[in-house]
Amino acid sequence: MCLVVGLSTCRAEGEDNQIRVTETTEEEQENHLTETVAEDTETPDQDLQTVAVEASNSGSPEKGCEPSIYMVLKELGALQERQKATVSALEETNRKLEASEKKIDVLNSSLTEMRRTYEGKQHQVAFSAALPTTATIGPVNVLYPLVYKHVLSNIGGHYSPVTGYFTAPVRGIYYFSFSSFCWPGDGTSGGSLYRNENQVVSWYGYTKTAPVSGSNSAILLLQAGDMVNVRLWNGRKISDNGNKYSTFSGFLLSPM
Repeated sequence: MCLVVGLSTCRAEGEDNQIRVTETTEEEQENHLTETVAEDTETPDQDLQTVAVEASNSGSPEKGCEPSIYMVLKELGALQERQKATVSALEETNRKLEASEKKIDVLNSSLTEMRRTYEGKQHQVAFSAALPTTATIGPVNVLYPLVYKHVLSNIGGHYSPVTGYFTAPVRGIYYFSFSSFCWPGDGTSGGSLYRNENQVVSWYGYTKTAPVSGSNSAILLLQAGDMVNVRLWNGRKISDNGNKYSTFSGFLLSPM
């Protein structure tokens, strides 16, 4: 009787343990299933979050870099265009400068030629003239400037047949000469070569029965603008005719 009760009790306890084990197992399975589902449920969210973070992390630099690179390329393109425009402008400026330089060279050549021509004309200075009378001038009562109106040559045009004065065009060394003639019985002849108001050289002649002539010459250093002429002395005479005995001449030996 006791054995049966004991077996029953043991069997009951065993079944109870089995039930408890089974219940425990089912509870653990439910818990495990719940955890698994939770893990499965959490994993996609975490994966999505991870993918989103990775996408955002991987996409952000691309989105941040692409506009910068685009702007840099755009600026480089604009800079190249500006450089091309600058180069074109410089080339055009160089062409204009070359054309201007050629024009300047032509003008300089023309000016040089004109200067040479002008200086050449200035350096070509010579004249010779004779008295315009077939009779006698004088006797005069003043220091009388002689005007040689018969111009034989006047290279450079620096002798005036109106005033009888020669005007030096440039500073230099000049040569002058003059000659005089007086008929017999006309008395005394004489006069001087003047530079500005300064007497330089003279001639003198006296006759009663025969013609008398005289001459003189001088080499003078003149400044530009100096004036040279021949003057008859007070109370003296000078004569001439178609033979042109009385003359006044001069020329430039060397400019200085």
